[in-house]
Parts: sequence; structure tokens; C-alpha cells
Amino acid sequence: MKKSNICKRGLSLALAFMIMVTALFCTEVPVSAASIRNTRIVASVQASSNVALRIRWTRSSMAQGYVIYRRESVKQPWKRLRVVNKNTSYYIDRNLTAGKPYQYGVRAYRKENGKNVYSIFTPVTGATRPFKTTVTAKAVSANRVNVSWTRITRCDGYYIYRRAAGEKWKYLTVLDRTKTSYADTKASGNTKYVYCVRAYKRGGSVNYLAPMSSSRLVTTPSGGSSSGTYAKFNNSQMEVMKKILYAVETGGQVYGNQVYDDFTAAYTNSSAEHAITIGAGQWYATEAQRLLKLIHTKFPAIWARYDGKYGSLPANLLWNDVVNKNWSTYKLTMSSTYKTTGRPRTTDDWKIYRIKVILRSDAGIACQDELMYEQIREYEQEIRNLGITEPKSVGMFINIRHQGGYGAVTRILNKTKKPVTLLNIYNALKTDTGNQVGAYRTRQAKVYSWLNAYMK
Repeated sequence: MKKSNICKRGLSLALAFMIMVTALFCTEVPVSAASIRNTRIVASVQASSNVALRIRWTRSSMAQGYVIYRRESVKQPWKRLRVVNKNTSYYIDRNLTAGKPYQYGVRAYRKENGKNVYSIFTPVTGATRPFKTTVTAKAVSANRVNVSWTRITRCDGYYIYRRAAGEKWKYLTVLDRTKTSYADTKASGNTKYVYCVRAYKRGGSVNYLAPMSSSRLVTTPSGGSSSGTYAKFNNSQMEVMKKILYAVETGGQVYGNQVYDDFTAAYTNSSAEHAITIGAGQWYATEAQRLLKLIHTKFPAIWARYDGKYGSLPANLLWNDVVNKNWSTYKLTMSSTYKTTGRPRTTDDWKIYRIKVILRSDAGIACQDELMYEQIREYEQEIRNLGITEPKSVGMFINIRHQGGYGAVTRILNKTKKPVTLLNIYNALKTDTGNQVGAYRTRQAKVYSWLNAYMK
């Protein structure tokens, strides 16, 4: 009897164990289930208009829905806009203000243990497009068309384009938001042109352009100029002047040579140079800052590629200096390691390295050439305002202006025998001793010979 009871008890225990094991392996127990809180939702701005933005994101298989947030600046709190179902991957935010940046975030959610749990997210910034402007163009000479437009509020600047009859649109320049006019001095005589101006608003790393706004057709006269006997520099003459200035600044005084990624520390050339000098045209202090801002404005994606996060170095290491430092006295010191091995070591080394790679990129080269052409035009106008119009003479004074400033131009002009010719200017330079311009005898001799050889 006792033996039978023992057997029954053993059988009961075995059966209970089997039931427990079956329950353990057959029951869903979400002890180690993944949580949506570790998922990251990355959004992007897919489209933009004057009053709406379309936001898109990649869906998560874990989501039961998504919450869309918006804020108008990093100083303001996020505003919850809409909750959408799990099958939705975009949202159109309407009734916005034209020409204004907005930041968005999208979070996935689902219920976990009876509570809504939300994912992490990466914010994205976009902007609505500015309204279109009204453009007017007027031909004032064979080589010059004055373009003007109405100011657009809440824009960051304007892109200028030109199209000759029967040709495609050609990009000319980008100007800041304070400008409402532009002088196209590279026009050709007896040519029909239409000009386009597009305002833009910056949102994140993208410039959002307004709709195209075109001028009426204008026709340049067949010849002549509003500025004296000689027409303003044509494209070939501009190219000659650019090559001359590059050659004497960084090209080793070899016509056509230049060093686009040149970096010169403060006080290297003169005790009066209190800031760095960069680029093929030796842009100094605030002009160096102007060049870097131009590259950043026109080619934000390329800038981000070279000034991004790297190891322990933060993104925008250089750009933060461009916008926040005083470039009249901005200095960087290259370490001996970088000088000898070419390997950046210090923070200053990395800033110098980023300057150099940006300058020698296609974007940096294009912007240096654009800035050089712009400065040549500015200097040319100054020289012509002094009554000098003959191309070779104008070219020599542009060289003097670029090297020593406007004061050097008037000083040399006062020493020049009349009539003002290239030879007489060069002879005046030989008498200009003990200063920044006259002391560079080899440079002035090279410029004199190149102008005689190439300036037609």
C-alpha cells in the first residue's frame, strides 16, 4: 500500500514538472523584447513652397504610429502638430510664413507594458521659399547692363542669372539680402539678354529659392562705353588680369601659375599684417573671411564635407571662427609637426588644414576666381573714375591697387608724367622707394612685361 502511494506521488510530481516546462516554452514572455525607445527616426524635407513644407521619414516596423513636432527656432519649445498611423511616411505642414526656417522632428511610438513609449529622433531644418521679386534690366553700354529688383522680406540673398537669346540660363553671382541691384559688366555688344533674380532662404544646409522672376528683353549697343574712349575690360582682358595677379601673389611670378590653397600666417610678410592671408589672390584679414563666407554660402554641402565632425573634432570647427571671430586680427599658428610632416596635430593645425582643403576644392577654386573677378571690376571702376581708360594703364593701376590700396594708386598717379601710359606708370614706380609697392621691383617689372605681351 505504501509502495503504491509512493508511485502515485512520484507520477504526480513528474506530471507537474512536465506541465511547468511546457508552460515555460509555450507562453510568450516579453522579458527581452526590443523597445522602440532605442529606434531613431530620421526625417527629411522633401518639398517646399511659399507656405508649406512636406516632411518625409523612413517607417519603423515596430511603430504603431508617429508624432510630428515643429519649432521655429532652437530657442523655442517643440510644438506637437499631428499624430498619424503607422502606414504614414510623410506630412505636409501648411499655412506657414514665406521665407522662414522651421525645424521638425518625428517620433515613432507604440504601447509597451500598457504605456506609450516613444523613439528618439534626429531634427531636420527646412525653410519655406521667399516670394518672387520684380526685375528690371537696362543696357548702359556695350559691355554693361544694370539689373535691379524689388526687395524681398525674410530672404537671405539673391541669385542672379543671365540668358542670351537662344542660349541656356547662366549663373552670374549670389548677393546678400541688402543688395537690390547688380552691374553685369561681362555683357557683349549687340546682344539680346534676359536677366533672372531669385531670392533664397537658408534652411539647414539648403538654399530654398523663390520662383524665377525675369526681366524684359534688353539689347546692348554694338560698341562704345559710358566711361571714356576705351570700353571696360572684356572677358579676355579680365582673364589676363586675373592670371597676372595670381602670378605675382602666389604663382612664383610665373604667368598663369597660382596656389589656390595658400595659407600665410600673420606677420610672415610684414609686421603690419596682423591676420592670416589665404588663397591664390592673397586675401588678407576680413577679405579672407569674405572668401570663406562666399564658399560656405554657395557650396554648403562641400563645406560640410570638409568642416564636419572628425574623431574628437567637432563639426563646424572652422565655420564657428568665420562667423564669431574678429578677422581683422585673426591668427592661426602652424605647429612644427605640421610644417615638417604635413600631419595636423593641434586645433590650429586642423583649422589650417580645413582652410587649405576647402580652398583647393572645386568650390574653393570657383569662388576664388569669382572673388578675383569681382575685385578686378571694383578696382577697374576706381581707376576709370580717375580718368584712366587705356587697358594696359588700367591693368597696371589694378596691380598697384591690389598690392598697396587706393592710396598707392593716387600716389603713383601723382608721380606719373603725362600722358598716363603704361611706360610712364612703370617709370613712376621705379621712383617709389621705401614702401610696399615701390620696393617690389621684380614684381612691377613682371607685370609691365605681361601687360605688354598679353593685354590687347
